[in-house]
Parts: sequence; C-alpha cells; structure tokens
Amino acid sequence: MPHYAQGTNGWTKLKGYQAVWDPKIDLGKFYFTTFQGKREETPYMTADNFARVIDILRNEKPVYGNASTGSVTTQGEDVGEEES
Repeated sequence: MPHYAQGTNGWTKLKGYQAVWDPKIDLGKFYFTTFQGKREETPYMTADNFARVIDILRNEKPVYGNASTGSVTTQGEDVGEEES
C-alpha cells in the first residue's frame, strides 16, 4: 500500500491524530501524525467540517491527510470489505 494517496499531491498516510476544539472561538483543528511520525497542524475549521473530518478519522482505514488544508481521504475498498 502506498504511503501517499494515489493521484494526489500533499497527501500522506496518517498514523494518528489529535483533535482540538476551542469553545472560546467555536472552531477546531487537528494535529495529524504521519506514517513517518511527523506532526502536522491543520487550519482551524467550523463545527460542521470538524465533525465530518473526525468521523472519517474514527471510522475509516487507511486514512490519508493533507495538513495544509485539513482535508482527509480514504483509498477505495473492495465491495463487501468489513470495517475494522
């Protein structure tokens, strides 16, 4: 499995993440940990976007992230493949 999402730039396989929600400004951000152990900070995002990203991070594997935009993606799964 490649360590970068196929056909994309700026994406890397994530080994972990830290989610941060700041109620004072009503925004959240993530710290992505890459497969190489590098920690990368995302921009702040709204509650709706924060919820979407955290749902993918929690429920999909493998996940690739782009810290400069705070975006996440998954690679295609075979039909019928069970979630881990």
